[in-house]
Amino acid sequence: MDQDIPDLRALADLYVQAKALILYSEEVDPDSRSNLQVIKELRDALDHLMRVIVARVGSQAPAGAADPDYASRNIHKSIGHIYRAAFDALDGTILSLRVKITQVVDNYPLEVLNQVIPNYWDIKRKLNELSGQVTEHRARKDVGAEIGATLDGYVSDVEVIKRFYSELLSYGPALDEYAAKLAQQERQKSRRDWLIALGSAVISGLLVALGSYLWF
Repeated sequence: MDQDIPDLRALADLYVQAKALILYSEEVDPDSRSNLQVIKELRDALDHLMRVIVARVGSQAPAGAADPDYASRNIHKSIGHIYRAAFDALDGTILSLRVKITQVVDNYPLEVLNQVIPNYWDIKRKLNELSGQVTEHRARKDVGAEIGATLDGYVSDVEVIKRFYSELLSYGPALDEYAAKLAQQERQKSRRDWLIALGSAVISGLLVALGSYLWF
């Protein structure tokens, strides 16, 4: 049993990280739904872990338990499923944040967004890139030597979008204020244009009337 401790510690540490990612993914989901793919990966991870527990302390050893690598192999398979659950949670987070960010920014003209949020286009470009990479990440999440670094990189990318969403919400009052100011300027411009058009029409009418008077 002692020989399993390093692998079990790695599994436990990864699970703590994955659980936080999964909870946030559920929190930002527009419908507060659990990701079925995440649940499947967690179920499969539990199944492999339970095989180890049954082999070590169960009253009836499972088939293949006599293999000295049985426990290590199943723990590593469990780790693999936890990694996949973490990636699936991040995929869901990206898609959910895109929906939430779009719901906010669609309420404002581009001029307002550009003036109030200096890095708006940089973040928008990053979000589009990450959204496009969801399928790519899904294809690259098979467990391998670089899986930890790949997950860390993906987490860092998602943190950028999470921070932007948080900042976007804090920009709400400034966005509303600038939008109201812009709308007021548009109304004033429309009123000036209307007065100019009216003045031009009056002057044209007077000139026509004067021309008719002089002709006769």
